[in-house]
Amino acid sequence: MLNIPIFRLFARILYIATGIILVGVAILLGACQVAISPPETPKPAPAAEEAEATEPEESTSEEVEEQNLILTGLIQLRDPLDEPEFYCVDVPGVGASLNLQGALTAHTCKPGAEDEMFRMDSPSSGQLLMPAYDLCMEADGPEAGSTLHLAGCSSSRLQQFRYLDIGQIRLAHGSVEGLCLTVASAAGEPTGGPSHLRRGLAMEACDQVDTARSLWIVGSPVVVTTESSVQE
Repeated sequence: MLNIPIFRLFARILYIATGIILVGVAILLGACQVAISPPETPKPAPAAEEAEATEPEESTSEEVEEQNLILTGLIQLRDPLDEPEFYCVDVPGVGASLNLQGALTAHTCKPGAEDEMFRMDSPSSGQLLMPAYDLCMEADGPEAGSTLHLAGCSSSRLQQFRYLDIGQIRLAHGSVEGLCLTVASAAGEPTGGPSHLRRGLAMEACDQVDTARSLWIVGSPVVVTTESSVQE
């Protein structure tokens, strides 16, 4: 006959082993569930809050006006030559007789006059825009002696200029090396206005012209008269 105490011991061992196996299975199932659960995706910020955080501040009308004033100014010859009020690039005529198709001239500076105010590098780099008429300065040709006029802004190479630190305004794509915006050597011609004078304006070889007639100040809304700005 089977010994009762041994049978009871065997049953207790079997009971304990079964419990251990069940606990192990439960732990294994829990680990598998954690492994296959997808990670939580962070909730996106509300659209209203995101728009509020990224929306740029709008410039006020005063700021826009100030920026335009800074960017728009005269193209003034540094040396006054025979005109104490200095020469600036100008459209021929005045008022009803203004000739937007005529050759540009060097005329007594008239700060604030729409027909003398230009914007550098506008509407694209290298162009000289006259904002009042939405027209750009253009050379009549890529050769020395070419005059200048206003034309609709375009990608024409004859509208591409470079303003050098020394004060030269060069045609970027001339037929010879270095064509500079230059005032004619002849004395100023009276134009009928109070002490107003006018001279011719053309693109000339930079190394063959007097610097007093080919160095400019660009972008100032007023005439610059300081001695440091005038070529000695």
